[in-house]
Amino acid sequence: MRIALVGSHTGEMPHRTGTAGFARALTQQGHEIVVYARRDAANVGDREHTEDGYEVVHVPFGPARPMPEAAVWDHTDDFARFLRREWVRAKPDIAHSDGSVAGLAALLAAREHGVPVVHTHHEPDSEHERIARLICRHAAHVAVTSSDQVHGLCLAGVPRSRISVSPAGVDLDGRGLPGVTERGSGPVRVLGLGGLLPGHGFDTVVAAMADLRNAALVVAAPVETVDRNTGLEARRLRHLAVRLGVQGRVSVTGTANRAEVTALLRSAHVVVTAPRRDPAGVVALEAMARGLPVVASAVGALADVVVDKITGRLVPPGDVRALTLALRELVADRSRRDALGLAGADRVRARYGWDRVARDAVLVYQRAAHLVRAEAG
Repeated sequence: MRIALVGSHTGEMPHRTGTAGFARALTQQGHEIVVYARRDAANVGDREHTEDGYEVVHVPFGPARPMPEAAVWDHTDDFARFLRREWVRAKPDIAHSDGSVAGLAALLAAREHGVPVVHTHHEPDSEHERIARLICRHAAHVAVTSSDQVHGLCLAGVPRSRISVSPAGVDLDGRGLPGVTERGSGPVRVLGLGGLLPGHGFDTVVAAMADLRNAALVVAAPVETVDRNTGLEARRLRHLAVRLGVQGRVSVTGTANRAEVTALLRSAHVVVTAPRRDPAGVVALEAMARGLPVVASAVGALADVVVDKITGRLVPPGDVRALTLALRELVADRSRRDALGLAGADRVRARYGWDRVARDAVLVYQRAAHLVRAEAG
């Protein structure tokens, strides 16, 4: 199949978690892949042929610089016109869009060419919620990243038969996955990883440290999650640690690049991710792939990814006592940590590798193409 992967920002397709892994897996399965994403830097060329065999097209819509999603909406028509011209030259069998801007552009372009659109839906801002629902109703198939999104789409008028849960994936081919760990003796190292933003639950994690005497916490934000509020939240968490008297056991490092995130994961004993919402569960997946037990909020994709008491612990979001008890159990029991970590690694290998995610996506593409053909006939 010739598959067009359409995202509004470089690196965000699919599920904002890893275009490269998904596109690579599809290519290895014999498909022709073209990734379309907005050109967000002046020094980026028009087209890039990757060593993994797929093509990346940097679409010139909007200024060639990073832009927030709200600003990208103003250039949707330009995006659609570009795709329309592209698909005159080389029509894809399927277009897979990620996010509402990309979904609207793909639908506008696909309508002229009769291309089926599979759309990955994310909860939009309130201003664009109505458009997001319309996109889902007009797409041939809608993929969501967690089970809890299905009900809302059904209420919005999308038939259940046209919705599937399509989880995020993780690399399992050794790229960035350590063969050995660097977890030594001393206090149990708890790693809080994710966006340093209000509502991401790290204040809850810092508060839990007051009752965890034999543990040290590091909080870090992967560079792709950073925004203008990251520094403010990091300072707020440091002040909270001082107020609770745990500043000696809590380190808020702020931004971490990919190599630093890998090093932190290699040295951690437990990973905690406690947001009030999480549509993809990427932090939990990466931790489980490295054999780490995860303590997570029972929300969104985290409730799908983490199996409570099997691969980690699920706790209600914002519940300091429940989080403290779950962490205390793992801090105190190394064999329990090891058992959960091994089960988590097995679960990721079985369900969340990009190869499996890509195979499942192809089945969705085939169903969507069959539906479009049937409706046209």
